Formats: sequence, structure tokens, C-alpha cells
Amino acid sequence: MVITCIAKGCENKQRTYTNVMFHRIPSNVELRNKWLAALEICSSTPLNKIKQYRVCEEHFAPEDYFEKMEYGSRKTVLRLKDTAVPSIFKAQEEQSAHGELSDVLQELSEPEESFHQFAGLPQSTPQKSQTAMFKVPLPLQLTTSAQIATCTKPWIALAPTWTQQSDIASLSTMTAVCGPRMSLTFDERHHIVSGEMDISSTSAFDVSMTSEPATDPADISFVPLSSPSTSTTGSSASLSGPHRRWKERKWMVNESKLMELFRKCTICGVVMCDLNQNIKTFASRIQITWKCNNGHTGEWESCPNTRGMAENNLLSAAATLFTGATYTDIADWAGLLNLQLPQKSAFYTIQSSYLIPVISEAYKKQESIIKARLICQTLDGESVHVCGDGRSDSPGHSCKYTTYSFMDDSTNQIVVFDLIQVTQAKNSVAMEPIGFKKGLDKLLDEGINVKVVTTDRHPSIRKMMREDYPDIAHQFDPWHVAKGIKKKLVMASNRKHCKDLAPWVRSVSNHMWWSCSSSKGDEKELLRRWTSILHHICDVHRWEENGI
Repeated sequence: MVITCIAKGCENKQRTYTNVMFHRIPSNVELRNKWLAALEICSSTPLNKIKQYRVCEEHFAPEDYFEKMEYGSRKTVLRLKDTAVPSIFKAQEEQSAHGELSDVLQELSEPEESFHQFAGLPQSTPQKSQTAMFKVPLPLQLTTSAQIATCTKPWIALAPTWTQQSDIASLSTMTAVCGPRMSLTFDERHHIVSGEMDISSTSAFDVSMTSEPATDPADISFVPLSSPSTSTTGSSASLSGPHRRWKERKWMVNESKLMELFRKCTICGVVMCDLNQNIKTFASRIQITWKCNNGHTGEWESCPNTRGMAENNLLSAAATLFTGATYTDIADWAGLLNLQLPQKSAFYTIQSSYLIPVISEAYKKQESIIKARLICQTLDGESVHVCGDGRSDSPGHSCKYTTYSFMDDSTNQIVVFDLIQVTQAKNSVAMEPIGFKKGLDKLLDEGINVKVVTTDRHPSIRKMMREDYPDIAHQFDPWHVAKGIKKKLVMASNRKHCKDLAPWVRSVSNHMWWSCSSSKGDEKELLRRWTSILHHICDVHRWEENGI
């Protein structure tokens, strides 16, 4: 029997691949009644039925738990306090958010004549007859700042504005304004906040991983040591340039050179022997404690701790994942240098506990910004062109997963993607049309006016576009078309009497690509350029057509 959360509006289930924790209803009568009241369950419910109820961890505040964590190689153990009562429910949050949104929209749309401006708007979903809706993404918030709304006439709606926290290296602000003439402007302003990044602080640890520093175009590691640009006068010198905001630099140091610093006591200067020193290592961090003959003691660590974890352990795992590398590649590289890094189990623990949630949060914020821009583009009367394609986990007809993605043709940004499993379709070939339909329906339901969709020449997708989305123009990707022509020519050249076709395969494929890229969207010009291949294969490179 699958355990589900008993709270209203919660759909969490206990699965082997999820990390959601579930709690039983307490046996204490007084505390149990508080839980039942919070969950809106009748207190007269039979006890044997209450024992089967479970409540997931999402309905408890962080202060309701005892948190215990020791270094990065161990998972966080959460234990619920005896006085904890579930207090967070999705229904209340949605009702509160809906109330705030309704108040703002009601305040902005008091004049009745404002609603007539929506009469000329086209339907956002071509195949559905419902009214187009402006759906504000959840991570964004409405604002009524006087700096944005400066028009004296009544405004219909104010697009969402999202601002990142001010203590990180980059600050992104998105503003979309809807004026009385129904024109929208969408500005993305990026500027750098001066300062240094310190991951040891609590606020920086929470958000510093959400934005990865861009690659420095000037690699200082190739500058000679005698260059004046690399000389520093202090130990806390920071990297120059707008893209590097670390508080300090890091170096690879040999252990023998490091131990030379601990030959004498730092207080009295007495020479110490190795017996008075104790060395402990925690992956990439080394800790040295000593005691001299005069009784003086000291301790030194190669990097600070952040919430019980060595800072360099976290950063090395983050640098590996964020650059697209794997632990095996980095471990082999470090093994050749005898460089100390976290073990494989510690790396994947850090990845699942910290890095994956950070990536997920950053992706959702970026996805909301992209969708908000497309919604504003729709409300301004502009059409949206998207490109779609699927990618499977293995070639052939035995793949298990397929990811279908849609990309905005004007910005080359991924708008939405869906992961399809083979159990959701009849076979592996049918997964791509299912992912295409799910992704396109999401865009249309969001209120995005998709006018043109570009895909490959998949037969099922062509039929789906012709029958289910007749109002959307369906175009084919030139690369896939050229690839299909090349494939057919290769098959034809393998026939007995068609050997002379083989030298022309590459030229014909390139000619198809040139015809598409040089016609500038003109269908007649594309057809004229493509059919000119008939003259070239006959060794006729100059001819007269329509008097020209």
C-alpha cells in the first residue's frame, strides 16, 4: 500500500526515489487533537484509522525540527520536536496568493472602460474557444512601484517584477509594463554589484551557488611571475575583473612545504618535533594541531567550515557539476596529481543535498522569466515562433526515456521540456509525439500565442499538427530535411546502376542547405534555388529563366 499525505491539497506519496519524510499522528491525546484540528480531521475518527494517517514534512516549519549534521559525507538527520504541529498547507497559500493578486488587479482596473481594451485581443489557444488569460508565474511578484507605473491613465495590468537578492555577485531585474495602448516593454537589465563573495557567511551560502561566475577571458595562470599584474601586497587580494568576485585565491601546496610552517612554535619560537603535531584530513581540508615543549598549543585549518562542512569540499563538488564534468574525470585528474578531493559517496551526497536543489531553483526562476517575456510578447500582439525536437537516452528503437524540448526561435532559449518514459507510450517511437503534445499544450495553456512551430519530419507530429493544431503553421527544420535527402541519396547510390550518384550526395545536400539559408524566408525563391540543382547536375551552370 502506497503511503500518501493526509493533508488537504497535498499529493506527496512515499516512493523509493523521493526524499520526502512522512510522520505519524502522535499518540499523545492533547497533541493528537491539535494535529487533527490543524488537518481538519474529526476528532471522533477511530483510533485504528488515525494510526494509518501520515503527514509529510512539507507541512512543518524548519523550526519544528532538530537538525543534526556532521560534515558533508553524512546525510542530514531531521527529527520532529514533541511540540510540533503541522501549520503549512498549500490551500491556504494559494488562497492568500489569489487574494493578493485579486486586490492588485481590482485596484488597477477600477475604470470600467479599461476592460474594453481586451476586446480586440486574439485567442491565446488556437484550438480552444476559451478567453485568453494572463497567468503570472508563481516565482514572480506583482508590484505597484511608482518608478514603473508612471502613466496617469488607468492601467490594465502590471507585469511581474522579480529581483534577486542584493548580496550575490549578479543582480537581474525584469520589468514588463502594460500601458493604456496595450503595448508592452520587456527590459532585462544586468549589472554587477560591487563587493566580494564570502561563502563562509550564512547569506552567501544560501544563494551564492545560484549564479555561476562566467569564464574569465584573461587567464592569469599563463602570465609570467615577474609580471607586475600578478604581484600582490596582501594575503586577501581578490581577483580583478567584473566576473570574479571571490574573496581570496586558492593555491595547490605540497604537504612538505606546508609542514615547514610548523617547525617552530608561533608563540615562543621553540623548535617542535613531529611527535608534538597531530594531522587530520577531511577530504580536501587538512587540520594541524600542535603543542610545544613550553605548553603552548595551536590549531590550523586549510579552509573554514560552513555548517559543519569543509568549504572546499562543497566548492570542488559544485565546480565539477556546474562545468558539466563527472566525478570520474575529476578524480582521475586529481589522482595523477595526488590532489585530495572528496570521495565518490561524499560527492554524490553533496550533489543531492545542496547542488541539485540550487540548480532546480535557478532553473525555475529562469523559466518563469522566459515565460513572462513570451506572455508580454503575446499581449503586445506579437507572435511566438518555437522549435521542438526530442532526444532519447539511446539510439534505435530500444530507448527507455525521451526528452522533448521547445526553444524560442528569437532568443535560442529553452522554454519548456518534458521527460517521457516508454511506459507512457505504445513503444519507444511513440514517445516523441507524446512529449511534443504535452510541451505545446503547456505553452498554449500559459497564454502564449504560438504561431509557428518548427520540428523534424516525424509522421505522427505532422498528422497531429494537421488535425489538432490547424491554426498553427508547421515548418520543417532545414538540417533535418537535408539529412533526409542525403540518407535517400546514399541508399539510391548503392543500387546496381546508380553508382554515378555517389559523388553528388554531398553536393546535393549542401545545395539544399544553401537554398534554405539564402532564400531569406521567401518560399518561391527557395523553390527556385532548390530546383536549380537540375541544371547543375546536367553540367549547365548558366541558363535563362523567365527572361533572365
